[in-house]
Amino acid sequence: MNNSMIVLPANEAPTMSSLEMVDYINADRKSKAEAQGLKFPCKQIRKLEHRSFMKKVPKVIGEAAAKFFASDSYINGTGGKVERDIYNFPKREACLMAMSYSYELQAQVFDHMTKLEGSNEVNLLDFSGLTELAISEMQNRVAAAEKFSFEEHGQAGSALMTRRKKEKKVIKKAEQLVKDLIQFKLCDLGDFPNGELA
Repeated sequence: MNNSMIVLPANEAPTMSSLEMVDYINADRKSKAEAQGLKFPCKQIRKLEHRSFMKKVPKVIGEAAAKFFASDSYINGTGGKVERDIYNFPKREACLMAMSYSYELQAQVFDHMTKLEGSNEVNLLDFSGLTELAISEMQNRVAAAEKFSFEEHGQAGSALMTRRKKEKKVIKKAEQLVKDLIQFKLCDLGDFPNGELA
């Protein structure tokens, strides 16, 4: 997975959704298949479906799984908005779920969650103080947010594409704000008959 900066809402404990977990698991399985010279998915290494992961959660987490239950919406192939059940796991539960698949995967998830914990001050999509920065810093901030959003959530077919679309809207507004601040606006000074000020 990617090692770029992480977006976290300020003062919020990091979580990892079941959709992200499935993406991690399938990426791990794909790399293992390719290392063996196999296509992914194949008979030997199957693609994990989100619904199968969801069934496994109560078996691994137990009754506490209900605390992490949430919902997510996405646009289906016909353009309709669909709600689906997901889980949002804190670090401990994310690591337990990953460990139920492999120790290597647990290490990846642990590293990812640790990185999230260390990034509480870095919220690339929080543009609230944008106008207080120098113009070059504003441009760099918006570019960094776009790069992060694309690299982390911009893969076709990813369950995170819905997040990318929301982030893109916020980034576009920030880009427009920076453009408006860069372009000088002159107020109407009136007509200048005979070369004198009106």
